Amino acid sequence: MNIKKIAVLLLLIFGVGCLCAYMVGTFELSNKNDVITLNRIAKEVTNNWGAIEEGSYEKFDHPFCVLTKEDTMLFQSSAQAVSNTKEALENGDTILDIEQKGMVVGKVIITTNKAAAIKPVQRKLSAAVFAFTSLFIGLSGFYFFYLHKKLIRPFHDLEKFAKEVANGNLDFSLELSRDNIFGPFTQSFDIMREQLKAAKLQELLANQSKKELVASLSHDIKTPVTSIKLTSELLMVTAENERVKEKLNTISQKAEQINLLVTDLFHATLEDLERLKVTPCENYSFILENFIREADCYDKITMTSIPDCMIWADPLRLNQVIANILYNSYKYANTQVTIHFELVESYLAIKFQDYGKGVEEEEIPHLFNKFYRGKNAATESGSGLGLFICKKLMEQMEGEIYCNNNEQGFVIQLFLKLA
Repeated sequence: MNIKKIAVLLLLIFGVGCLCAYMVGTFELSNKNDVITLNRIAKEVTNNWGAIEEGSYEKFDHPFCVLTKEDTMLFQSSAQAVSNTKEALENGDTILDIEQKGMVVGKVIITTNKAAAIKPVQRKLSAAVFAFTSLFIGLSGFYFFYLHKKLIRPFHDLEKFAKEVANGNLDFSLELSRDNIFGPFTQSFDIMREQLKAAKLQELLANQSKKELVASLSHDIKTPVTSIKLTSELLMVTAENERVKEKLNTISQKAEQINLLVTDLFHATLEDLERLKVTPCENYSFILENFIREADCYDKITMTSIPDCMIWADPLRLNQVIANILYNSYKYANTQVTIHFELVESYLAIKFQDYGKGVEEEEIPHLFNKFYRGKNAATESGSGLGLFICKKLMEQMEGEIYCNNNEQGFVIQLFLKLA
C-alpha cells in the first residue's frame, strides 16, 4: 500500500471520528441543558407553593403539571402537559418531588418526552451515517477507478498484446506511459516485439532470397539441359555406329530425367516467380543473333537482318525467353522457323513464325496461363510453364509478348523496348 492510499484511509478515519465526537458532544450538551431547565422549573414551583399560578413560567419551554401527593392537579402550564403519573411514566417524562420544610408536599410532572428528544439525535446520526456511506462509496469508486486505470487496464493491454503477438501480429505495439505500474514490463515487451519483428523480417528476406535463387537456378538449368537433349537427338539421327547411338540415347534419356527433376524443383518455388530478379539495362541489338544461334540445335532457323539499335532488356532473361520460344517450336511444330525483325515506334518487334498446324483458336487466350497445356501437348512432356515464364519476364523488362495463328502456322511476337 503506497503513501497516497494510507493518507486517504487516515483522512477517512479522522473524519468519521470527528463526526461521532460532534454527535456525542451535542447529545450530552442537550441533556445537560435539559437537567438545568427541569431543576429551575421545580425550584420555581417550590418557591410559589400555595400560589402556584403567580409563578413566572413563560421562560420555560417544557410544559408541566403540578400535582398534590394524592395526584390532585393544582396547576397545568399548557394543555400539552401530562396530568397523571401513569401517563408520564409511560412517556418517559420527568417527575420531581416538591418539598416544603423537609417534607414532600407534591410533585411536578415535566413533559420532556425523551423518545421525542432522541429523534433529533437519531436524525443527526442518520445524516452522519448517510454522509459516511456516501463518502465511503465515493472513495471506493475513486479507488476502483484508480485501480482500473493503473492496474486492471494495463494488465488487459498486456494480455491483448500477448494474444496479438502469439497470433503473429508483430505490428501491434503497446502504448508507453510514465505512470503505468507495468511501465518497465511494457517497454521490455515492446522491445521484444520489435526484435521478433526484425528477426521475422530477416527470416522472410532470407527465405525469399533462397526461393529466388532456387527458382532462378532451376529455370536456368532447364535451358542447357534442353540443349544437351536436342543436340544428342540430332547426333543420333546422323550417327551410323550403333554403340554411339546407344550412348547418345542414354545422354538424351538422362537429360530428360534431369529436366523432369528440375521441373519438380521449379514447382516448389513457382509462387515466387513474380519476384524473380530481373535487371534490365541498355544492350546492343546484335546480342539477339548469339541467343538465336545458341538455340538453333536443329539448324532450322532463318532470320532477317537485325536493325542496329539499343534495346532495354536483361540479357540473361531475354536469352531464356528466346530459348523457350524456339524449344517449344521444335517440340510441338518441328518445322523450319523464320525470325523477322522490325522497328515499330519505340519497340524492336521480333516475329517467330513456324509452319506447323498451329493452336486451336479457343486455346490461344490461355497459352500464357500457369500450367496450361494445349491439346497438341498431350503426347509431349512438359509443365505448361514456358510461355507463362516468358510473359512474366517480358513484363519485367517493360516489353510485351503476343501469339496468334496465321495461314502459314503459329506466330509469337516479342516487343522489346528501345533504350
